[in-house]
Amino acid sequence: MIIFLTVIPLLVLASGLLLYRHDGKREILRFDVVQFVYSFVIAPVMFIWIKSFFYFVLSKEIQPPLSPNNLFIIDTVLSTLALIVYAFVVIHSLTTSFNRKMYKDPLHDLFEHTEYFHLWLSHLIMYIGYMLLFAAFGIGNIFFPLEAELTKLQFYGLFFMSAVLGTIQFMVVWLSNPGKENFMRVMKLAFAFFFMIHVIAYFLYSPAFAGRMSVFWVSFGASVTSVLYSLFAVKFETLSAFFDKFKRPNWGFQYEVMNKTRQERK
Repeated sequence: MIIFLTVIPLLVLASGLLLYRHDGKREILRFDVVQFVYSFVIAPVMFIWIKSFFYFVLSKEIQPPLSPNNLFIIDTVLSTLALIVYAFVVIHSLTTSFNRKMYKDPLHDLFEHTEYFHLWLSHLIMYIGYMLLFAAFGIGNIFFPLEAELTKLQFYGLFFMSAVLGTIQFMVVWLSNPGKENFMRVMKLAFAFFFMIHVIAYFLYSPAFAGRMSVFWVSFGASVTSVLYSLFAVKFETLSAFFDKFKRPNWGFQYEVMNKTRQERK
């Protein structure tokens, strides 16, 4: 443990210094490569190192030893502060990447660049990441059943909850779409993919229709609901108009501006 706590910060420092040779030369996901590594490799490693270091010190070196509750409180406060710092590290990396692009090309379309991060990168990772996590819990429930006994009414109530969850899931995606068909196509494929994962898991393992498999059935029901909305929401004008009511005013304004600009350039 001591070796781990000593070597990790030294390796991070060395790699950070070596990275500067590539400053402004390459990009990953439209981040400058140096800023990408800082945000998505070095900063997370340092976050884990800080938590490990303080846990080691507080649990092994402090006398009298702290209680589990006190350790939990300190770790929670420390993690919250570290995550706030991490948020600013990402903001710095993002704005630095913008600065690098503008330095190379003063006419760089910064508006389109920000929309790439806003719509494609952040939204897709958040939504698909959420569905991946939810599906992992649902399918994991097959291998790790709950110790829960539900009445028929409670169990069928879970299906109603899963339908509501699937509706919210689809609405959030719908409201995030400012009119770009490609974004909805990707999300519909994601809904279909996770639906098929649940179907395959059902036929392979035949989970019981019982309370101990509640998480699987809620996850399955939400994916079924989202797929049904994906298939029929755009085909029924009333349903489509209902979802559109919740969109922010002028949500598609940026794309109207971008389309007009491209037409003028042509």
